[in-house]
Amino acid sequence: MSDMSDFNHNNNNEHPDFNEISGEEKLKALRDLIELTDNHLTQQVLAIGMDTHEEDLIRIEAWRALGMAGSSALLGEILHAAAQIVRDSEEDEDVQNYVLQTLALLPITEAEIQLAQEVLEGNAYILLQSAAFAILTAHKHVPGAVLALKSLQSHYDFGASAKRVLLSIPGSEHP
Repeated sequence: MSDMSDFNHNNNNEHPDFNEISGEEKLKALRDLIELTDNHLTQQVLAIGMDTHEEDLIRIEAWRALGMAGSSALLGEILHAAAQIVRDSEEDEDVQNYVLQTLALLPITEAEIQLAQEVLEGNAYILLQSAAFAILTAHKHVPGAVLALKSLQSHYDFGASAKRVLLSIPGSEHP
């Protein structure tokens, strides 16, 4: 583990105050995160992920870190923020891709299943569609995901994969 003694500490934790660092230091601090259980830290990381003035690579690392926030009290805020970014046509596609990948790691609701389906049914870049498909695959136990996968069976790029995922669901009579 890296020595983070050169960072300004927040609440005497081992985490830096992200408001006090920038650039490479912020990128390294985000990459060094191995858990995201502190609400104040989670809020700071979410703010970085949402900040369109921040470097894209730093925002991507923030979203990667947010993938560890599954048990966070801020999960609802994270999911809402993710939907905002994915639906923003002016947003960087690389950031959107990592946001979608993060949703595949988090406990999600039917709203995020709908978001994934919107991406797949739209004219999004293929990497975004692949990340949206990964959400459905990761959450194939959610009823809405099963319905979305069923609707994708004739999709040009994901139809065969949707059929395979449906067949992999235990006890399923799909497709």
